[in-house]
Amino acid sequence: MQPRRARRLLFLLFFLALPLPILGPWGGLVPAARHWILLGATSAVALAEGAAGPVPGILALFAVHAVGGTLLCLALAWAAARGLARLAPRERTRVVVAAWVVGVAAAVAFEVYVTPFGRAATANLVGVLS
Repeated sequence: MQPRRARRLLFLLFFLALPLPILGPWGGLVPAARHWILLGATSAVALAEGAAGPVPGILALFAVHAVGGTLLCLALAWAAARGLARLAPRERTRVVVAAWVVGVAAAVAFEVYVTPFGRAATANLVGVLS
């Protein structure tokens, strides 16, 4: 596996499964993908109902978190891929595949996310992205 592909795969793993904090009046740990889902839902509300009251502030908060979380995932993936660049391609592939297996398995098997907007206080990867 080439370092560029390793970086892309690690970014996707971090984007989908790495718990990042939600700041503001809501406490929670969710992946960056969830920030984009919340931004999309709030944007739809703003387009359909108008951006009055607290909607612009919430929209801005979700936008900052979505972009910031994505940039953090990119930075982490870049650093990890740079560290893995010294390995042979076969070893790099093994490490990236192992990271995916462990990361996704842990995110699905355990309730590692604290969801501020949901029925349950905690959720696994399936619950937080649905």
